[in-house]
Amino acid sequence: MVDMIVRVLLNKFDCIILIDGQRGLGKSTLAHVLAKRVANRMAYIRRNYKTEMKVGDYSFLPKRDLIYRREKVIEYFNQWKRIGIADEMINVTFNRDFYQEDQKNLIKMMNMNRDHCNLFIACVPQFQTMDSQIKGLTKIRLSVVRRGLAIIQTQNQSIYSTDKWDSANNQKIEREWMASGSKNPRYTRLTTFRGVMKFPDLSPKDREEYERIKIDERNIIAETEMNINQKREPFDELMFSLENKGIKNIDVLRGFAVANQMDYKNLRRKMVTKLRKEGKPDKINDYFWDGEDSKEIKADKTNKSLAALGRYEG
Repeated sequence: MVDMIVRVLLNKFDCIILIDGQRGLGKSTLAHVLAKRVANRMAYIRRNYKTEMKVGDYSFLPKRDLIYRREKVIEYFNQWKRIGIADEMINVTFNRDFYQEDQKNLIKMMNMNRDHCNLFIACVPQFQTMDSQIKGLTKIRLSVVRRGLAIIQTQNQSIYSTDKWDSANNQKIEREWMASGSKNPRYTRLTTFRGVMKFPDLSPKDREEYERIKIDERNIIAETEMNINQKREPFDELMFSLENKGIKNIDVLRGFAVANQMDYKNLRRKMVTKLRKEGKPDKINDYFWDGEDSKEIKADKTNKSLAALGRYEG
């Protein structure tokens, strides 16, 4: 895996990796191990071969390169030949002010700076809750299924399909083996399956450093969240965004539910109840600005089309 990542970077491509899996299985551990080993390999190549790399390119400094805040992620994507780990990416992309300009800027930066040859590793609880554009930019998906073991997946190389991760088909395959009561998941049947990888634990020294950085960063985030709480509650932020056409699609709601530890169905019911109390239309999907047009937009387009047709016939 380290060799493959290094080849991608030396071929002047960026490399975005998403690591998903249940809490406590070792997503952060795997990210840390990969980052450190890639940094060591790059240092070896820089010392022994003629390359365009400078001293410091692809170095891994946990204090600098473990990222927990969105503004730091945006700063990271402005750099060249850097390693970065978004240890809690769900909070970066789906926190309570996700609808604001920073969310758009983050995706814009990820798209614009793809030639910066960066290695970006993000840890998320559920791959499917991520923004579709971020999933599209992901080169490698590592699903940690138990401690020390990850499933390797990559996009299918298709010129027609818009879903390179073949999500619908893979969900169907997964449901089939779950319905059969199989105790041994058949990951090899997934169309994006590429292999299995074992990974070690962190050394005690690395573990201690990682935990210290995580606690410090979470304290900063907690202080920021406290200030936000004084202004508006997360659910109120969500409804404000929904009613002002600030939510792209259903994935945003799922991500919000995960980030705020809420049941998705209960969240939908709560949203519908609030809309009805306010005397507003309660079909949540009609408020989205992605995918199918809302009723208001459809009506507007129809009126414009009829007007254009009338001018043409006239």
